[in-house]
Formats: sequence, structure tokens, C-alpha cells
Amino acid sequence: MPHKLTGRRITASPALPALGVLLAGVMMAAGGEKDKAAQPDAVLFPLAPRAQPAQPPLPREGFPMDSGNYQNPLIIFTEGPASPPLPDEMNPDLLPPLLPMLEEDAAPAPPPTAAQLRLMALGEKVAAAVVGIRVWDSLGVQLASGIGSYVTTDGILLTDAGLLHPEIAEKTGYITLVRADGTSTRAAGFYLVDQASGVALLQSEDFDTTPIELAPTADFSRERAAHVLAVSEKRGLVLAEARVQADPAITALGWLNVRGDDSPGAAGSPVLDEEGQAIAIIGMVVPLKEWKNFALPVDAAALALRQKRAPLRPLSELPRTPGLRQVVQDPAFVEAFQTLEQKRLEPAMRELVQITRKYPRSAECWALLGLAASRLGAGPEAVNCQRKAVALDPKAGLYWHQLAFAKMRESPGTGILTGEDSEALSRAVEQRPDDALAWLLLASHFARAGDLDQADAALRRVTVLSPAYAQAHYLQAYVRGRKGDYAGAETSIQRALQLDPKHAEAWYYQGLLHDKKGAPASAAKAWRNTVRLRPDHPQAWLNLAHAHKKAGQATEARQAILEHQKVRSAAAR
Repeated sequence: MPHKLTGRRITASPALPALGVLLAGVMMAAGGEKDKAAQPDAVLFPLAPRAQPAQPPLPREGFPMDSGNYQNPLIIFTEGPASPPLPDEMNPDLLPPLLPMLEEDAAPAPPPTAAQLRLMALGEKVAAAVVGIRVWDSLGVQLASGIGSYVTTDGILLTDAGLLHPEIAEKTGYITLVRADGTSTRAAGFYLVDQASGVALLQSEDFDTTPIELAPTADFSRERAAHVLAVSEKRGLVLAEARVQADPAITALGWLNVRGDDSPGAAGSPVLDEEGQAIAIIGMVVPLKEWKNFALPVDAAALALRQKRAPLRPLSELPRTPGLRQVVQDPAFVEAFQTLEQKRLEPAMRELVQITRKYPRSAECWALLGLAASRLGAGPEAVNCQRKAVALDPKAGLYWHQLAFAKMRESPGTGILTGEDSEALSRAVEQRPDDALAWLLLASHFARAGDLDQADAALRRVTVLSPAYAQAHYLQAYVRGRKGDYAGAETSIQRALQLDPKHAEAWYYQGLLHDKKGAPASAAKAWRNTVRLRPDHPQAWLNLAHAHKKAGQATEARQAILEHQKVRSAAAR
């Protein structure tokens, strides 16, 4: 969830454990600036245990690095100036309207197919029940947006409680409801906003409404086809084909995975079955090009509607808890954090599952749960946890960083980034430009994709952030060599060897550069250093033999060939 930060930063002293920093930061934030509107924020920030550098350690070798050996950072609390970001509003205009208007001069459209007719009928059935929701402060600044569905004939509206998270609720002045036909009204108040169940029931000023039908107890054990519904101010009502399924993992906590290829809808969008009944409500939207949403079944909402209706309350009484400080000051949260810091992974996982179940709209809880799952080797579970963290707080660069690493751990050793990996890394460096490790991985992605200019630019960023990191200079030499910039490659490789004279691959690449410019003696010297540092190098002995041959050193060439054959024989066994 986006939070407003103050301008103070709390860092660790060598004598103060990381957990002490956690508690000190919370207590200072809770008692220091009571009269200010700004609220402290908790974000994951790279910190290795006990007085190690603030950034995650850069890998010594590999292009790309082996993400399986990467140690994720733990938590400290950092505060800095920021404005509360609005949730990324997904664009439902990617889909055509269900009932497009035909221009007078347009060519006759082909007759709709049976599937299109069913979709149009479904849209007509639910159109009157769906509205766009906009949450505003008293000055008319938009705080959040989403979708709601009427569920009674007298104007009760169901939406996702995340739209009225305590950080938003404390600033809410009024809520507007925009129908599919463009007309609007306001919310008169609310009956229920429960962050744990995800249910929010608002009362519209319109007391004559057409409800959508809820279908609780739907079976999500197997993937099933569905439709995600959204309202676009430009195009009206739109429907997206989707697939929905329960996540059986212990870390899922009852959330459903919703996937599709078109418009993802928004928080509060109903997930419809083929009969037009709402079976789930979107609660988290991961702001990625390839959309991945998380929804909750409508069972809790149906139960709330069957119970005696609570008194209507004004929006000024929207729940202000649990806020950030309440979450991080919860003794169960502190204990779970401490257990994870001590690397007691299985107990930490159990504790984090419980605290995340208690605070399901806390990005901090989901991020920690993802770290625990990742360290236990539960790749898919870690990925989904980190997706939820970025859905709740898309401005936190480290959550994007951790999502990329969690994704890479799903296929360790391949070194190949997927679209989600590279997009997550791009978001990480956008939010945290000093994330050298993310820049390094982006450089790897660009180089493998053949975008050498982008790879070179990313590596320049790494060398600025970590000028003493020899591996970055070596990789920059490699990229510049592929671009044909041999002078730049020579400069980079020399810098790499100045920083790390024992870098066997850097010596090997320097030999290639010398050989390229017709200096076999210099090439031979570089390759001798390579085999001295790495006697089993698969290619250096052969190159050394060719360099000796070019220099007229037949005896040395034969000896190098014999060593090359020994290495090949040993590798074949």
C-alpha cells in the first residue's frame, strides 16, 4: 500500500542489531512528529546481517550472475520525502466496447459469432450493476480508483476493501460512482470495510439499483474460464477473458490466481462466470504488461449481506486501522522478523503466514513472507508473495528487485530473463536508481537480447555505483568488444585487471583483444596468466598454442597443445 514518508532516515549503528533498528525506527516515528500529517513508511532496504554494506553483494563472476547464491536483504526502516503515489490504473481501453456504435459511413460489420453474442448478452445483463469508483480527498485530489457492483436493489455496493485502506481512509473526503453510461452519483456512507476479508459495502445515493447476483461456494480447485469486468470512461463497459484458480500453497492464504491476455480490470472488478454471476472480486492488480491479478471469492461478501444490516455510517468514520505502525509494532510481526533474521526459516515461515493472514493488505508482510519462501526453495510461492507486495506498493523499488530474483530462482542456472523478470528489474532501477545489482542483471538481459547499447549503458551505471567492482568492468569490456569498440574494451579490461589481477576470464579476454590487433606475444602472455590461474580453462591452452605458433615458438606451441588435450580428456571422463 503506498504510504507517505517523512524526511528522516534511521540507520543501524554497529552495536545495534537490525531488530533494534526496526524497533527504534518505529518508536521514533510513532512519537516524534505527532502533529505532522506525514506518516512513516516501512520499506525493505538492502542490508546484509550485522554491519555489512547496505547494498546486496555483487557477484564475483558470471554473466549473468547466479541468482541462486544471492542472499536477499533483511528489513530496516527508512524514511524520506515522497508523495503518496496513486495506484497504477490499468487501462481497460485495450478491449473494444461490448456494444460499439457504428458510424453511418462504416462498412457493414460481419455478423457476430455465437461466442460474441453470448459475451454481448452477458455484458447487457450486468451493465447496470457495475460502476467505476473514485475516492477523493476534501480538496478534490483523487486518492484511489476501482470498480464496484450493486448487490441489492436499494443501492448497496460491493467493492474491494483495499480501495479504502486506512492510509487512504484517513484522507477520504467523498466517493463518486460512475455508471457505464457516464452518469454519476456519490456514496452516502458505508456499512462495512474489512481489510481481513476484503469486503467493503458502501451505500449509494441512488436507492433504486439493479444488482448483480453473487455465486458463493464456487469451485476453484481446477482452473476455470471466467470474465473480468471493468468500466472505462472512454469506452464504457468492457469484459476480458480470464482464467481463475485457487492457489493451494500455504502462502496463498485463500487468494485466487487470475490470469488473462487482455484488460485486467481494477481493484473491485467482479469476476463473472458464464451465467453473469459474480464468483470473486479482484483485490490486487500487479502492474505488469502481462497481467496477473489476485481475487477473493465472494463467500465473505454473501455472508455479510445475509446478516443483519449494520447502521449506515458516514465516510468520515471509515476505519483508520490497521495502519503501518500498528502492523510493524505488532509483537507477532516483530517476532516473525526476528526469527527470519536468525535464519530459522521454517518457524519464520509459520509465523509470517499467521501475521500476513492477520494483515493481508500489508506489503511488508507479503515481502517478508516471500523472502522466507524463497530461502526455503519454494519458488512459485515466493513469486506470488512478491507479486502481492508490488501490487500493494508499486513504488517500492526493492519489492520489484525481489520479484525479479524470485522469478529467476524458478529457473536457476539458465541466465535467461523472462518478460516479467526484465520488467521487474526496470521498475526496480526506476524506483531505486542506486540498485547496482538490478542494473547488472539488466545489462545481462540486454546483452543476451543483442541490445548492446543498452547493456553498455547499464554497465556504465554499475561502474559509477560500484567503481571498484572488477566484474562490471570485465563485462563492459565484453559488451564493447561485441560492439566493435575495441579501444573501449581494452580500457575496461585493463581496469578490471587492475582491480582484480586474479581474474582469469579477464586475462583470457585481454588475450583475445591482443590477438585481434595482431600482437601474438602479448596475447600469449595474457593466456599464460589465464592458465596459471585456471589450469582447466577449456580454451586458453588452445589459444596459447596458436599464439606461440604465430610467434614461431614451435616447442611452446606443442606443449600447449598437449595441455589442451589433457584438459579435454579430463573433461570427457
